[in-house]
Amino acid sequence: MSFSITLPTRHTDTYTNTGFVHAGVLLALTELAYDSFEHHCKLTKPEHVIAVQKETRALYHAPLPWQESALIEIQTTKATSRYFEQEFSIRSGTTGKAIATIVHEWVWMDLKTNHTITLSEDIQERLLLENL
Repeated sequence: MSFSITLPTRHTDTYTNTGFVHAGVLLALTELAYDSFEHHCKLTKPEHVIAVQKETRALYHAPLPWQESALIEIQTTKATSRYFEQEFSIRSGTTGKAIATIVHEWVWMDLKTNHTITLSEDIQERLLLENL
């Protein structure tokens, strides 16, 4: 089972006057969803360590009207000592229509050293455990 969260969207999230949520907002919503995922998994790290995407791939299926909110399902597809990969399935919170599939490869970066940190086996297991 994967982790899911519904996030609201606003009229200010739209691209020009289209009424549809801007693609950049969808990316930002995945970051908010990841933060909730981290809290849900009880993943703790020092304040000077942050999660950063090292690669992102996006496939857009349909536009999302801003009034419908975004239902985001997260599944960790890979976790190693160096990075982890998560797939974010974004659907309309109202209709369930597929909006986008976004895959992030994440690292945890130490802001004091500007280097990535090794993910322990416990962290890797917690990331993957949420898929069961």
